Amino acid sequence: MLIKDVINYLESRFPISNAEDFDQPKLGLVIGSENITLSNIMLTLDMNLEVLEEAITKGCNLIISHHPYLFTPLSKVLFESPKAQVLRKMFEHQISLYCMHTNLDVGLGGVNDVLASKLKFKNIKTINNEANKGNYLRYGTVDQMTVSEYAKIVKKELGLNGVRVSLPNKKIKTVGVVGGSGAHPYDIQNAISVGCDCYVTGEVKLNIAQEAKELGLAIIEVNHGTEKFVFEQLQIDLKNDLELNEVFITSFNTDPMNFE
Repeated sequence: MLIKDVINYLESRFPISNAEDFDQPKLGLVIGSENITLSNIMLTLDMNLEVLEEAITKGCNLIISHHPYLFTPLSKVLFESPKAQVLRKMFEHQISLYCMHTNLDVGLGGVNDVLASKLKFKNIKTINNEANKGNYLRYGTVDQMTVSEYAKIVKKELGLNGVRVSLPNKKIKTVGVVGGSGAHPYDIQNAISVGCDCYVTGEVKLNIAQEAKELGLAIIEVNHGTEKFVFEQLQIDLKNDLELNEVFITSFNTDPMNFE
């Protein structure tokens, strides 16, 4: 099997055309060659030297990353810099890098579907029953409880030490989720428009939390890095659908932020 066979599978499920316009040029095969015979695959939220060294140890010649590695243009590549060290080792070991970002967020079986399942949503839905460009929100119902009670479930299921919450005593039934950074004004409006009582996402600014509270929407703020849980499902899918034996998820936590 060639690397391009894996790429064809991924792009049939998560087409780059479903990514945001700003994102599209940075996605797909960004380093390497699709015509190399595949050995093993490493899955990771982010690409860095630690992940690369683990991939080398496990005999992987394809790394699949969620966040684009070359998100901003490189104006300099100095030998001592972290990026230069990564690039040098990738060239030396003939390792390819494939990136999926906002296309993986919105796709069926992608980031937000996986998070909705982990957070115990029943009757998971998308706006207009579509999983396409810009349609990140997943929402569903949970057993009625307070935000504070549900926050404990969120912490447990996502393996977090803590979360931030608004309206902790509010009784909730319908919950929405967007992985990563999903606290833009339109995200809040989307959650309200489908009747969410509570919304789970990351990187919530103060003014957004205040606006949501005024509109009666409780928020549970989690780490941006909870997107990583998509790889638990993608690992299964790659093994089953492509009959691959060795698909690894990095053991290195690339998210430096945590709650204490």
